[in-house]
Amino acid sequence: MTSLQGEGLPRFAKYQAMGNDYLVVDPEDALPAAPATAVAMCDRHFGIGADGIVFRGPPAGAGQPMPVRLFNPDGSPCERSANGLRILALHLSRGGGTEFVLDTGFGHTSVRVLDRSAGLVSIDLGRPDFDADAVGLVGGSGPVVDHPLSVAGRTLRVTCVHNGNPHAVVVLPADDESAARELGPLIVRHSAFRTRVNVEFAVVRDRSSLEVVVWERGAGPVLASGSGACAAAAAVRRLGLVGDEVNVRMRGGAVTVSVDAGGAVRLTGPVEEVATGRVSAGLAARAGRPTRPVPTSSSS
Repeated sequence: MTSLQGEGLPRFAKYQAMGNDYLVVDPEDALPAAPATAVAMCDRHFGIGADGIVFRGPPAGAGQPMPVRLFNPDGSPCERSANGLRILALHLSRGGGTEFVLDTGFGHTSVRVLDRSAGLVSIDLGRPDFDADAVGLVGGSGPVVDHPLSVAGRTLRVTCVHNGNPHAVVVLPADDESAARELGPLIVRHSAFRTRVNVEFAVVRDRSSLEVVVWERGAGPVLASGSGACAAAAAVRRLGLVGDEVNVRMRGGAVTVSVDAGGAVRLTGPVEEVATGRVSAGLAARAGRPTRPVPTSSSS
């Protein structure tokens, strides 16, 4: 007997960037770009499991940015994910091309595949914005740099950055995983901010290297974050603690963050394909896609 149970069901691809994993869904696979789809697909016990999901829109016209939608695993929209977009660029490069302009609905982002076989991909995130209004600091004005923030009886010094997403960066004197676990979720939802923020805890090793622990607003603790690495590097550079090129090491691996003469930030790092496949009929239904009857054939 030959089973064709996979045919007609939606396909997916899964990639990781330093352990920060994303699912990629192409438009022909007809999974709705919706919060319920993200929650079902990203669930690590009842779904495929990921830190986020990227939905590629229909092919853009020549010279036009490609539409993209990103979601966090809790179903909340993600304005821009550096790792998610780098992952999508490597996925797109399988069909040809190495340079892509992606439109997330919150601006255009240029991504370049430098070495397809090695999975080396760079992304340009533009100039970071430190302004209180951009990062959503309630009652604040001007740059939010080395700003006091009261959290759980402690006064932390935060530098806030918007690079497509809002970030609050805390510089620690030494590795402190317990502080990240305790304070991360409290800062994410802190009343000082109009909306939830991503949080990075940074330890400066020298003028060209950082260690960073990331707590994402829509995913919690993650092994790595491209946007978070860029936010941490930009914040620590603004404080005068590092130079224009920084090696940022996170729990899942390292990336290089560089700042050009105009202040624009670029991240370069690895991406790896993990798996491709089809979702089950049950998961497709939970993800919001009606399934057709499963065809079968047999021979004797």
